[in-house]
Amino acid sequence: MENLSNIFMTSGVNKEGEGFVTVSAHGDKGTILAGQLSPDEIRDHALAYLTAAEAADQDAAVYRVIVRLDIPEPERFASMIITELRKHREE
Repeated sequence: MENLSNIFMTSGVNKEGEGFVTVSAHGDKGTILAGQLSPDEIRDHALAYLTAAEAADQDAAVYRVIVRLDIPEPERFASMIITELRKHREE
């Protein structure tokens, strides 16, 4: 999997006066993927990024606490709890 080195967004407007955002994702191996999204689509993506970032922080905190417990297979137990949290988030 290629790592993202940068994601750039540039606002624009078309001839009909409608706004859009051009998004370009640059990979660390030189790959560039670009496209246009509506402002509403960008807002949806922004919310998804923030939601995923918060979930990642929560998952990491749960993992760090559980692996310190003196129980058999703490990593497996942590994985089970994180899986359940993810299912709950998707509901």
